[in-house]
Amino acid sequence: MNSPYELTVQLFYQLSNLFFWPVAISLILLFIWSLIELGRLIANAWQKRTDRRTDLNALGLALESGFARSSLSADRLNGVPVSQALQRFWRALEKQREGLEAGTHFDLILEQILRSEEGRATARLDFSRALVRLGPMLGLAGTIIPLGPALQALLGGDMGGMVGHLVVGFGAVVCGLVMSGIAYVITLVRERWFRIDMEEMEHLCELLASARQAQTAGESRHARLHA
Repeated sequence: MNSPYELTVQLFYQLSNLFFWPVAISLILLFIWSLIELGRLIANAWQKRTDRRTDLNALGLALESGFARSSLSADRLNGVPVSQALQRFWRALEKQREGLEAGTHFDLILEQILRSEEGRATARLDFSRALVRLGPMLGLAGTIIPLGPALQALLGGDMGGMVGHLVVGFGAVVCGLVMSGIAYVITLVRERWFRIDMEEMEHLCELLASARQAQTAGESRHARLHA
């Protein structure tokens, strides 16, 4: 009859072997994901080299003209250099156009859209941030799990089997570390882009608020003159 210690050893050995395939499959899938995201990052970086920078002065004039004509349609920005981040922000703004033109909860609508864009970018960064920590953890697990079968093979005199298990373990840790490094680079670069995009969106909100105040002041003066 096996002692409690031997039963515990067998239990842990079986559990470690049971976790091997989930860890191995996760490593492979996440490593492929990191390579795909690295390719997207390089493509986005190349695209940003030719992306138009926002002309805040021209944008402010276009917005004032749009409010003066009671129109915030997309054609107000025709000919104005606007970055892709602001184009995406403006499309979200277009969905709230009626409320904006009517002045209904103007500041709240802008704040809601700004927070929505911030949440979308943060959610995208959260996964790469998690991968920075998950990579070494999965790599370490993928290294330690094959050590049990490797030692068993060594005790049985199967040197070839032992080497095979060790190769799998070393490959797992290398895969995890490389994946973590790629995720770290992706996170750093996208965080910098995110900060720049958010600054432009905040500037756009300030311009919209300023243009709206100018329109409200003009309407007040016009109403007093005709009173």
